[in-house]
Amino acid sequence: MIRIISDRLLIRDHIEEDLKTMHELLSSEKTMFYLPEIRTKNLNESKENLQIAIDEASSTNRSKFFFAITDRFTNSYIGEIGLTKLNENKYGNVMDLGYFIKEIFWGKGIVTEASKAVINYAFENLNTIKIETGCIEDNKGSERVMIKLGMIKEIDYKRQIVLHTQLYDRVKYRLFKEEWK
Repeated sequence: MIRIISDRLLIRDHIEEDLKTMHELLSSEKTMFYLPEIRTKNLNESKENLQIAIDEASSTNRSKFFFAITDRFTNSYIGEIGLTKLNENKYGNVMDLGYFIKEIFWGKGIVTEASKAVINYAFENLNTIKIETGCIEDNKGSERVMIKLGMIKEIDYKRQIVLHTQLYDRVKYRLFKEEWK
């Protein structure tokens, strides 16, 4: 089991006991506004997502790293962060970073702290050479995290994403290992 510790957080592989709190997050209309494709409608859908994360954690050729973000001292569930291997070449892996947390934790620097810890883990332990992430341009909180991480904006996609029957612009950021502080 992967366990990554930061000042306030324990970021870890999922366990079955995460189901209730994970479902609260995945089924939240407000929290999942920008990620409707992974929003769950019922406990069974959340259970399926949790099982995928648990199964992936035991995979011998792991390409997806879905982690629970928890409070390091109380063990309270905060949200999700993950890495997905986009491609692998002779120089190393290119990973996609994703994150979302419960609304009560927004604006407290938790996603930035968790992302720093996970990025550091990826560069040190997963033969990662580049990390990419992106968001709908209207999701200013998520984009602020990318900027705080020192990521570089690579692309502005115009009218790229259909969300709730509207077209939205999308931004894409990247970070090479040698750019990581």
